[in-house]
Amino acid sequence: MNTRSRISRRSFLRGAALAPFFWHTKGAFAQELTRTPALTIGPYYPNVMPLDLDNDLVLINDSITPSVGEIMWVSGRVLDSSGGPVRGAVVEIWQADNNGAYIHTGSPLTNRERNFQGYGKFETASDGRYLFRTVKPGIYPGRTRHIHYQIKVPGQGNLITQCHFEGEALNNGDMVLNGVRDEAQRQSIIRPIESIETSAIGEKRVTFDIVMGFTPEEAPAGDLPVISSRSGVVNAASSQVGASPGAWVSIHGFRLSATTRAWTDDDILDGKFPTSLDGVSVTINGKNAYVSFISPNRIDVQAPTDALSGAVDVVVTNSVGASNTTSVQLQTALPGLFRLAQEYVVASDVNGGYIGPENLVDGLVTLPAKPFDTITLSGTGFGPTDPEIAPGEVVNSSNPLLNPVTIRIGQSRAEVAYAGMTGAGRYEFYTVVPDLPNGDYPVVAEVAGVRTSSAARLRIQR
Repeated sequence: MNTRSRISRRSFLRGAALAPFFWHTKGAFAQELTRTPALTIGPYYPNVMPLDLDNDLVLINDSITPSVGEIMWVSGRVLDSSGGPVRGAVVEIWQADNNGAYIHTGSPLTNRERNFQGYGKFETASDGRYLFRTVKPGIYPGRTRHIHYQIKVPGQGNLITQCHFEGEALNNGDMVLNGVRDEAQRQSIIRPIESIETSAIGEKRVTFDIVMGFTPEEAPAGDLPVISSRSGVVNAASSQVGASPGAWVSIHGFRLSATTRAWTDDDILDGKFPTSLDGVSVTINGKNAYVSFISPNRIDVQAPTDALSGAVDVVVTNSVGASNTTSVQLQTALPGLFRLAQEYVVASDVNGGYIGPENLVDGLVTLPAKPFDTITLSGTGFGPTDPEIAPGEVVNSSNPLLNPVTIRIGQSRAEVAYAGMTGAGRYEFYTVVPDLPNGDYPVVAEVAGVRTSSAARLRIQR
């Protein structure tokens, strides 16, 4: 094997070995937690959905005009009753705008802020985290300040609740808030609003963890491998349900493998990736996927080539037998940006150093980006390149994307100096940081009319 091939392989293997560290977080608690109380849905759940449904409520679609109001980042985790993160939960929020008006046609206030989305949703990844950028909600008659939540977990039901804020003068007289008789439950939904010291525009943040009223998902009876019913097959970067040819895919479930390991250099023969590790294999639409990581509860694979778009079957096979068949949507592009921790996007500077708030990850040096820096973002699922690169092979070249990609950081469209595949299933984007004030900004990429499912964020600090 030539030196160039070996260097390329080792570089990619290093990234694959880090993947479990970046993509998976264990539950933080072992004891029973205070469950988040269920509250009324209220009269203003949107009866006409906005055109944009993402987790940035400050900007609508590609508008460059942000909503009026005090910017607030709302984040947290969705947990089961024992404190384990809930993956694949869909978190919806809706709220009044800066003026106190909802997007509902029956809102009692009619002076609605037209640049405010009013509603958004986010699907949690394996760490159970969610993130929204919004504005501090205004007050409408009869209520204290609050944000409505609805959390939907496949196979486990829904929870409707609300987040309230410390120090609000109307909290003591609010009938909904004080209708929660259990003191611990009531206090769990009253959260502090904190200033972001690094923000030049006075942004705020709120952390609100949601504890669902169910126990962790248990392994079904039997000995065969089982693909989870909760978003069992997802884009490995974004955790969006589905797959695309050549993209990295994570499969979650039970008894998937008796061993835990990532592939090694010895597993890659003649430049070809393995279709089985320790007897564990995966088929997508009847074709062998390329297996990079196995464990009892998660497998990471590169999806094979396929011209089909639509529902396909996914099956895991190990030494015991074959799993249940799970149907997922296969599409040409299902883009996702890799995330480091706390929804910060995986990004590096020109020297290869990681970008993020300082001390973001123990044992990893991270520094914020600066305006006009050229940084490298990475992701998977961005579709074909020109010339095309076949899945399952070591990549020794940089092949540009067939379709152009657009990247927005905050409300600014970033200059993309290069967009293409630089490793198997791994795309890199050489991106110039816009001239923005200090703070955290959502990062959204779009290719072939498909946007990344959740706005990862980037820390900028001059």
